[in-house]
Amino acid sequence: MDEAKLNVTEDGLQIKAVDPSHVAMIETNLAKSAFDVFEAEPMEMGLDIDKFKTVLTVAGKTDMVELEKDDDLNRLVVNIGNLTRAMPLLDTSGMPDPKVPSLDLPASVSVAVGEIGQGIKASKTVSDHIALSTSKDSFRLVCEGDNQNSVDLSLGKEQLEKLDSSEDTTSLFSLEYFALMVNSLPADRILHINLGTDLPVKIDADLAVDDMTGAQGNVKFLLAPRIDRD
Repeated sequence: MDEAKLNVTEDGLQIKAVDPSHVAMIETNLAKSAFDVFEAEPMEMGLDIDKFKTVLTVAGKTDMVELEKDDDLNRLVVNIGNLTRAMPLLDTSGMPDPKVPSLDLPASVSVAVGEIGQGIKASKTVSDHIALSTSKDSFRLVCEGDNQNSVDLSLGKEQLEKLDSSEDTTSLFSLEYFALMVNSLPADRILHINLGTDLPVKIDADLAVDDMTGAQGNVKFLLAPRIDRD
């Protein structure tokens, strides 16, 4: 995803973006309460994702990050400690405003990121796609490559936070996209995964989690299936 529209309201921030191939989309929401200080009027800002991500990687876990819009020069100013980085904002008029579609997916799984991380890491040397499947008793990640190379991670109900699968389901997905979605979150974060057969997968997770007040935001991913017609 090269660019995204940042929607600012008096209640918080929202970013929605679709990748150029329309295979994946993301919607992220952060409430006003997730910030130490939040003063803003409703507005839209177009961000160059690569530049914005590069700036944020400079910040350490305890560094305060301050975002401020420079209206005169139409740019975003990022302050991290003694560092100030300014970047021009993009025109949002041609940017899409995607919405996560409502999908009736028959299976739902809740699992910690760390439980499936090992399977994803092992799969990267096997193939560029991964199959996600459910039964009434398990959730599986299967990656099959050439020359009988394969990875099979099967998690039973005791290893999952939740499993509800009214029917057996299986869909094939891009491993690169799926790994990016999962690995963007901490190992102890719970993923809520909704699946069907040859249908998109929807992944939800909480953000800005506070022990006292709970989650102050959330992220939703949607990934289209890869239909193998061989």
